[in-house]
Amino acid sequence: MKRLFLILVLAAACIGLRAQTLPDDPYPVLGAKLEEYFTALAGESADVQAAECDFLISSCQDSLVRQYVALKIYSHYLESKIMGDDAVAVHVAEKWFLSGAVPMASEMDLFNARIFTEFNRESLVGKRAPVLTLKDGNGTPHRVPASGEYSVVFFYDTSCPVCRTESVRLRQLAQEGIFPFKLYAVYVGQDRAAWDAFKADFPFATHVWDPQVESDYQRKYGVLQTPSLFLVNSSGTIVGRGLDAGALRILLNREFSTGVYNYGEASNMAQYSQLFSAYGDTLSVNHIIDVADYLAARTFGEGNIDSFKQLEGDLLYFLSRQREEVYKDAIPLFVERFIRVPEIWDTENDRLQVVSLADMLCDLVSRTPVGSQVPDLAFHATLRKKPCLFSSGSKTDVFGLRSLKGRPAYVVFYSQSCPTCQDMLSRIDALVEGNRRARVLLVNMDELNSTYPDEARQALDSFDLQALPFILELDRKGNVVHRYVQL
Repeated sequence: MKRLFLILVLAAACIGLRAQTLPDDPYPVLGAKLEEYFTALAGESADVQAAECDFLISSCQDSLVRQYVALKIYSHYLESKIMGDDAVAVHVAEKWFLSGAVPMASEMDLFNARIFTEFNRESLVGKRAPVLTLKDGNGTPHRVPASGEYSVVFFYDTSCPVCRTESVRLRQLAQEGIFPFKLYAVYVGQDRAAWDAFKADFPFATHVWDPQVESDYQRKYGVLQTPSLFLVNSSGTIVGRGLDAGALRILLNREFSTGVYNYGEASNMAQYSQLFSAYGDTLSVNHIIDVADYLAARTFGEGNIDSFKQLEGDLLYFLSRQREEVYKDAIPLFVERFIRVPEIWDTENDRLQVVSLADMLCDLVSRTPVGSQVPDLAFHATLRKKPCLFSSGSKTDVFGLRSLKGRPAYVVFYSQSCPTCQDMLSRIDALVEGNRRARVLLVNMDELNSTYPDEARQALDSFDLQALPFILELDRKGNVVHRYVQL
């Protein structure tokens, strides 16, 4: 399943029009096969996908089946969030529906398809960007986009809260000065006072407008909602549309790639963090792999190896820095599918920066997997439980990991010099105090390293102690229920 993540990668422009769907699916088996076909086509160029869709539609002999297939295809590409797929929707609408070759479900659907194509056909990715003549606050005309240089064209309204957020992010990107581009901020309203106030908070841009819409920018660029953000290259070709500032940054990275990869930069890690935080508590391994699949389709799938390496390498570095169980569980599958590809990661630098890290991470997360029995080891440690009249609630001794019988039972490896560990210890006090059945075994790695080095070596060989605290949850039989627990 592909998920929308506008904050990170390329996203399709959408003007709020939905394709029609048949009320009751008359061909569920055919519909399922078409969905499989769409998945197989993902990553191909728009021209290739359009040709395949034409073949599918034209091969249908029955008129009702042909209509069903055409509507299904149009709906899929109209609603897709993959940048470039909208070109297939435009093609299908023009060739099959607007031409009258295949009827739509209703006149209203046909009207919507006509509006969709009219407001998108000139601003598709790969098309020559329409040239607009817009004026600044002094009435001086400006050519948008610029000639012979990269241009970012940002259509906004002063009353749009998302536009204000994006303007702040665009301002930061422009201030960094990493990428050479001309930033045009195009105000779509008519309130001069509001425009002047907005401009004061948004430097580093050439501010222009067209209050009478004499340039026809709404139709030429499909600006029916704001914000609307385009990237045009120095040849005047649209290379990105429907972007936000995060997607723009990634696209600029791709456009100006030098083949030198600097993995794990803070800004890239922040973008991944923002992306995955949007899933909240529902984040799963499948979601993470979906993101990696999407990145591969939009880079490697289009022949851009540099961008594939940068984005997937950054994602590996991001996963390596996360503590939560879901990220750790995603590492083996991610590495198998996207890193263990020798023909791609084929340089010495690749092996040093990416492949060796991937191998180390896979080795670490393979230890004590969920469902396995905890190793039959014993450590000098402190057992914490709720005190009774005859107990202080803590006991320091040698404890076997399989002897814990708590509900729940936790094994906590920690360091006294670790601030995160100190916070965790205070939460353990609250956990034990609130649950009479809870048992928590505290293993101080500082003490093991200094006094019981053999035990420390056993712990390091058996568990992923790359980052502390490391917490296991066990059932009453000593089986691992969760790893990388966050108390």
